[in-house]
Amino acid sequence: MTNPRVAPRPILIVEDSRTQAEALRAFLEDSGFAPRVASSGLAALADLREHHADLVISDIIMPGMSGLELCQALRADLDLGDIPFMLLTSLIDPLDVIRGLECGADNYATKPYDPAQLLRRIGRTFESRSTRRSNKVAGPIEIIFLGHRFSVESGREQILDVLISSFEDIARANVALRAAEDERERLYEGERQARHDAEQAQVRAEEANRAKSEFLAMMSHDLRTPLNAIAGYSELLALGIRGPVTAPQKADLERIQRNQRHLLNLVNDILSFAKIETGKIPLEMKSVNLEKTVRPLRAVIEPQAAKRGIIYEYLGGDCDAMVVADVERLEQILINLLGNAVKFTPDGGRVTMRCFSRDGMGVIEVTDTGIGIPEDKMKVIFDPFVQVDANRGKRDGVGLGLAISRKLAQAMGGEIDVCSKVGVGSTFSVSLKLAETPALAEIPA
Repeated sequence: MTNPRVAPRPILIVEDSRTQAEALRAFLEDSGFAPRVASSGLAALADLREHHADLVISDIIMPGMSGLELCQALRADLDLGDIPFMLLTSLIDPLDVIRGLECGADNYATKPYDPAQLLRRIGRTFESRSTRRSNKVAGPIEIIFLGHRFSVESGREQILDVLISSFEDIARANVALRAAEDERERLYEGERQARHDAEQAQVRAEEANRAKSEFLAMMSHDLRTPLNAIAGYSELLALGIRGPVTAPQKADLERIQRNQRHLLNLVNDILSFAKIETGKIPLEMKSVNLEKTVRPLRAVIEPQAAKRGIIYEYLGGDCDAMVVADVERLEQILINLLGNAVKFTPDGGRVTMRCFSRDGMGVIEVTDTGIGIPEDKMKVIFDPFVQVDANRGKRDGVGLGLAISRKLAQAMGGEIDVCSKVGVGSTFSVSLKLAETPALAEIPA
């Protein structure tokens, strides 16, 4: 800041950017100077011939007359040649500093400028003004810099100022570079640690998933043995092998067998899911006729539907459509979809199935007039242990049927999709790749 009792020192800013000129003008004014602005080199010359300035601060790159050309013009003018001159440079080209010396500039500042640094260099330029004449060299000095030859007539004080400023800029750049390298190293170390943690988490997750699948498979296998024994002995008792069976006892045995079958179905679902998760489920892929696979399922689903007055109808389809699939797994998928359709359709409703070919795929659709699927459940119904109707699901399953069905379809190169509307019903579509020929040989799993 200048002394308020002394008149502010006039400074001419030469800058073609109105925004940058105004920012620098406001800064210098707040710092106690009397700045004014010229928008070009020619305007600056005209201004200086009319008004005194203790310092000219000029951008290098300007349309028309550049900052270097303006400096040369001032040094060649007998009346204006002693005015101190500073250049503003982005230092994109390091030759700008030497070119400035060659033109007779006293100092420079980098853009964007550091306020404290700019004020120091302005102060240094004012201080060296009185010694500039006495230290002027007797003749030009030849300088070779980056393969270019320059002829510099500046005095020792000017050269020293530029060298000090250059050293200061290099030091600041090195500090910034070191800080950037430290930050880059810190970020790299953080990224490396995060990557290591992610890899470890993935390993732990895979180990946990493998342990879960193995546990489920082991438990399911161990549970099936006593369940099969329960089924066998209850059938022996029902047949009267161990003696006469009364009507109440027979009713109890039927309940035991029904619950045994229900529990065995749950265990089988868990075992199937565990096998799929571990990738150990075998597939016998071959060319399969859709019509011949779908039509016989009537015998499986009609008795279940009839108990609740639900009409089941096969709507027919493409009799010649052949898909690549495992017959047993395809039937497992369709029986599960039909069972769900009956389970979630109110008494007296309707379930239909049809098959057709489309866009290189064989498609089987199972449609019901059931409760439908809420929109917020549509994205998760194929996830394990998810049930649309939790209350009914607790009695009839553990929410693995759709998850198993989709994984089986995907393992066979197909997919299961669904469209549904609450209160209207749902349509599940199983899509499998069409076989190239009806006599396609068996494809390895």
